[in-house]
Amino acid sequence: MDKESIMDGVFNALSHNIRRRIIIMIGNHGSVSYTDMTSLELEPGTLYFHLDILTKSDNPLVERTGNKRYTLTELGHATYGLILEGEDQIQWTSTERADARWSSAIVSNALGMSPIIRRIQADPWRFWLEILLFLGCYGYLASRVDLLPVFLFFIEGTFDLGISILAAFSAWLVTFLLIELLSIPILGKREFSRGLLMTVPISFIPNVVVELLWFFIPATEFLVGWSLTIVLTLAIAWSTYILTVAVARAKTVRLSRAAIVTLLVTNTNLFLLAILNVVFLT
Repeated sequence: MDKESIMDGVFNALSHNIRRRIIIMIGNHGSVSYTDMTSLELEPGTLYFHLDILTKSDNPLVERTGNKRYTLTELGHATYGLILEGEDQIQWTSTERADARWSSAIVSNALGMSPIIRRIQADPWRFWLEILLFLGCYGYLASRVDLLPVFLFFIEGTFDLGISILAAFSAWLVTFLLIELLSIPILGKREFSRGLLMTVPISFIPNVVVELLWFFIPATEFLVGWSLTIVLTLAIAWSTYILTVAVARAKTVRLSRAAIVTLLVTNTNLFLLAILNVVFLT
């Protein structure tokens, strides 16, 4: 079927509020039963009518699994993401303070690296070389300033260049695998995301900024005490936000749901750092 016919089917599904609510509900939970959908407070005939449109079209957005649960098809996931993005855009432009919100959106997109994340996730394998070079530079800079990457953070110490680069690549892969693992029970997303794999390293950009500060402004001159604490806290918050944006786009969920996963990753990282600090100090 041609592209125009598929788009007509998608926009037909989006044209009714009930079908949008069904898609959002399934997308938010990963899969739902008919009983779950009764919480939408619709008449059975009305619910079945709209489910038939979503499941029995030439390009269905929803499918019924063997265990009598409803999930989104690949096209359904794309439509779910379209709904979320559309709601966000409308929210920014439909208020009296649209100009101020527009400015906030620009800042938010810049801090979250949204344009970069969107571009990489659209064609993940195209950027594999750039990602590998970035991770190599990340590990190299860490070795020059006596830091070792651990997930989204660092530990201090003198390490060989090879160890630092290996730690940078390990931080990438372990962070990705942890997110994928947590996404199963929290987001109901079991599929492997190539886009997420290739955009997790973008969350290391704040760490690279810290490394450059450490390199050009020695800790004995500026980065000590409260100033160091503030810089590291801002870097952690920035990294977590970038990672949240990457997860939200890759898993087609709202930022608030993606944040649950990334905050768990961050806290796991802090727990691991505490253990490593005890090991190295003893």
